[in-house]
Amino acid sequence: MSGDYSVDLQGVLERPAGTVKLGAKGPRLQAWAARHGIALPVAIYDTLPVGTDGVLARVGSGELILECAADEPLRGQMEAALAAADGDVYRVEQQSLSLVLKGDAALVVLAQTCGMDWAREPTGRIAYTRVAGASCAVLPLADGDRRSYRLWVDYSLASYLWATLAQIAADVRAT
Repeated sequence: MSGDYSVDLQGVLERPAGTVKLGAKGPRLQAWAARHGIALPVAIYDTLPVGTDGVLARVGSGELILECAADEPLRGQMEAALAAADGDVYRVEQQSLSLVLKGDAALVVLAQTCGMDWAREPTGRIAYTRVAGASCAVLPLADGDRRSYRLWVDYSLASYLWATLAQIAADVRAT
């Protein structure tokens, strides 16, 4: 199973299909975004929903990460704005893979792999932490009356993290 991200593992762990990431960074990010009609999350680590399953995250005073469907209009808008940027804002290639923990077992899996109390963390706000020893960004999301947790992890650790979370999810489901 290690590295096979196409499977929805027991309704707990999945790899979102069809999403792409785009980053923008620079000292004049706010002015650039305003000039191009791009709404920004208010505070650092806040996010805005984009389309059906996407998110725009403010991960620094001058840095954004967009994860969305390839055909999402905001992606095209940002691509065009970055192509016209004057050097104060530039494109940042995103080298992370997304995993989603969801369902009743999600909090149990996170409790076994991370020191944060995710039941108390607000939705829509990213936290940088370690999950099973791997540094990642974790974004709690409202999923109806439940929560889901989107994890962004470096590609070099993705296979390890997937295998570890999959094993824990399987163990949790077996109990």
